[in-house]
Amino acid sequence: MAREEFNVATIDSAEGSYSAQQWSSYLDGGARDRENAGKRFARRTEGCGFSALCVGMLIAIVFAIVLLCVGFIVVYENEGQVVATVDLFTEDLPPEQAVWFDSNLAELRNAFRVVEENKKRAKNVILFVALDSAVPSFGDYPRPIWESFPHLALLRPTTMVERTARASFSPTSMFCGIETGWHTIGFDSAVKPWDACVSTPNSSSTHHHHHHHQAASILQWAQTVGRRTGVITNGEIVQPFPAALYAHAANASWLHDSPDMLLCPDVRSQLLRGPVGKKLNVIAGKLTCPDEFCREAFEAEWENERLVEGTSYKVVNELSDLLDPTLHDAEYSLGLYDQSALAESTAFRDLVVGALNVLESPEGFVLVAIADPSDAQLGAPREIDSAVRATLKKLSGALDDSLIVVVRSDVRDGDAGFATVHAIGPMSHLLHRVHNETFLAHFISYAARIGRFRDADLTNLILQIV
Repeated sequence: MAREEFNVATIDSAEGSYSAQQWSSYLDGGARDRENAGKRFARRTEGCGFSALCVGMLIAIVFAIVLLCVGFIVVYENEGQVVATVDLFTEDLPPEQAVWFDSNLAELRNAFRVVEENKKRAKNVILFVALDSAVPSFGDYPRPIWESFPHLALLRPTTMVERTARASFSPTSMFCGIETGWHTIGFDSAVKPWDACVSTPNSSSTHHHHHHHQAASILQWAQTVGRRTGVITNGEIVQPFPAALYAHAANASWLHDSPDMLLCPDVRSQLLRGPVGKKLNVIAGKLTCPDEFCREAFEAEWENERLVEGTSYKVVNELSDLLDPTLHDAEYSLGLYDQSALAESTAFRDLVVGALNVLESPEGFVLVAIADPSDAQLGAPREIDSAVRATLKKLSGALDDSLIVVVRSDVRDGDAGFATVHAIGPMSHLLHRVHNETFLAHFISYAARIGRFRDADLTNLILQIV
């Protein structure tokens, strides 16, 4: 039976050897001992045969001690380590079996390459979210690229849906890192859904109370430290999931209107005028409003704001324009589309590529791309896979500084179950087990040094040095 070596070398160098200083001290000490010995026994003369025997015995003893020490060092170094080279026997297998042995051998080799951890700061973060998407049916299509990412974890939903006995994923929990109440956007669990904007006689105190319980999102954290930010979706841009990134609404139904637009602005107005929404460098998705000419009015006010600021911008009306190289020169981009445009098989990929054209910059960026699960075609894994592959290609020169995360779950007959999180890039190794859904925001915060970790410059420097 033929045999070959399967080498997965995981140890480049061994520790435990003497340092130069230790060797110098050892040699100097030996010289002094010999000098002192010479002084003490200078008058004594030994026979030649006796001296040769002593020297030979001494050399043998030293050699034995050295071998023993080397043995201890090797045992110490390899204890708890993976054996670097093992025997691999070649067997005559039918093609139907051999193909699986070969592919999984390659998988083993890839697994051993994940020894090195990228502990750099994530300059760029791209988060793909595709919850309740269609069950994968790739056929002859290659397996999704995220399945080759080195790090994987599970997210557990924790937000209980009222009047049901199941938990579902909450955008506020995922993007802000806190537990939240049902049917609210961007607030912590102290705020409950309410039908009236003013629920107590003292409206000012109520407004202050709710303002105190607003939750900051990963995009707000990124904007605070000067990163560019963007949110794109092939679904409605004004709906609870993307809204949790830029808005706060005590009632998730207040998307295009609210009882009091001054005290409780709706989600659409916060996307346009809110402290986070107006700073978004990229906004792209579908905008379906109950008012006539709503999209045109939104675009006009957004464009006017850019003119007042004196910043470069581009309003993108066609998906094909997203691939225009001149987008690199724009600081801001707005793209609002109808259902037919976003139904194209390449729409999600084009949205991502267009966003990257604007966001790539020396200061870095955070982009959140949300695949809409309401339409099986829009949330199909192939379209998501195409977008992730395009991202890897476009950022090929900066992958060592870019954290790419894919959060996915399949439709499971009304049960949210777990979501898988695949990641590659800086600090991706921190995803390692079943996490609460709130962990996602804190993981990104630490990896990108934003939010509560924004001042950890010294820590980041040390990590990059080691």
